Amino acid sequence: MEKNFTLKNRILILVTVLIGLFLVSVRTQAAPKIKFRNPELISGIDKQAGATYKFPNVVAGVDAFVTIELMVNGATLVNIDDSTLGYYDAWQPTVGGPGFGSSYIKWAVEFKSNTGIAYTFPDIDASSIDVDGDNASVREFVGINGQASYAVPTQVPSLLTITEVSDTDNIYGDDPSSTNLFALGPVINRTNIDTFSQDVRLDYHFINTSKIKFYTGSLIEPNGIAAGATNRYHCIYFMKIIADFSVLRATSFSFDAMAINNRKVNLSWLTESGKSNDRFEIQRSYDKREFKTIGIIMSQENMDEAAGSYSYEDQDPALSNYKEIFYRIKQFDVYGGFSYSAIKKVSINSNKISFQVMPNPYIDKLSVGFSSETNGIAEVRLFNSGGNMVKKIQFSIVSGNNNLNLQDLKSQAPGLYVIEVFVNGKIIATRKLIKQ
Repeated sequence: MEKNFTLKNRILILVTVLIGLFLVSVRTQAAPKIKFRNPELISGIDKQAGATYKFPNVVAGVDAFVTIELMVNGATLVNIDDSTLGYYDAWQPTVGGPGFGSSYIKWAVEFKSNTGIAYTFPDIDASSIDVDGDNASVREFVGINGQASYAVPTQVPSLLTITEVSDTDNIYGDDPSSTNLFALGPVINRTNIDTFSQDVRLDYHFINTSKIKFYTGSLIEPNGIAAGATNRYHCIYFMKIIADFSVLRATSFSFDAMAINNRKVNLSWLTESGKSNDRFEIQRSYDKREFKTIGIIMSQENMDEAAGSYSYEDQDPALSNYKEIFYRIKQFDVYGGFSYSAIKKVSINSNKISFQVMPNPYIDKLSVGFSSETNGIAEVRLFNSGGNMVKKIQFSIVSGNNNLNLQDLKSQAPGLYVIEVFVNGKIIATRKLIKQ
């Protein structure tokens, strides 16, 4: 009996070790989060076909090289990586067009070790986020060559039109696949750059690759003329986004910054889920390059899936010495991970319109405050998460400070909303709101 007992234990130990090795293997082979930051032009002419940009250390010891392979039908590169909206770690090029027809840029994204040797990732996850339009005639589109698979989120019906076509522009002979996958977005606009807009998002998975080809561009509807919206902001996030909205918890929040009487700056942000948040660092910069932490706020406890509302007031006397100040929020989760909000610019000693909406979250009423340089008409529009306008009100305003009140909102369904404010026909601000 002792012999049998020993044998069983040996077998049990062996099985336990094998399971442990398997789990370690699964963890170590998980697709990494690849961070695109601080690009540098290393060859070619900036913003022209053939230009190559280096993104250093997208993961430890690995650089990404992004090359403009083709610029088709009048497409232009406005910015190789704009971090003022969306997600700081994502690759976010701004691509312009001629205002009619279809135009795009084809990109080659290649990964190399710091020593210059091609680096092959066993797995890469990526998503094209906010593939939308301008609410008039512009429709963004994205393309991919080399993916092993793709998927659209299933929580809401997708608004993307997805097609596979033959790869006919393999001019360098190194396209990974003989077919391209294209996703054409709707004309409808989704405010800001946000993974919550799942109906205009496309997810990809790559296996054993060191090079990927992307397409980013726009299509103007037939007989349509783009009115100032030809510069389209694209966002490609190289990480896996799970269905419950929580993976991007460190960047999934609305962040606002506003100067008060040119003497102080009010910062406010709303987390769409308090789950796993640990703390927030408020960071300030005077040149948009070097940021310093000026305050720390701990996450609200016992939030579970509820929204969290936070604020901070910067009263540094030195603020009045600068015309422009930049802020961002660095959010930490309880596991030690962190990421950044979009960067917000605040103008001091400026006559620009200021704006504030409160409370957020709200229950049955909202107060919208702003300053205007002239008399006129203000229009407030409120949209639900599906992009449908649920309320529109017009007010007469005066030069100076104005305060508008929206009443009788209690009947609205709880969830995420977007408010837009127009002054004399010109949009001055948009904000995300949570209805409790």
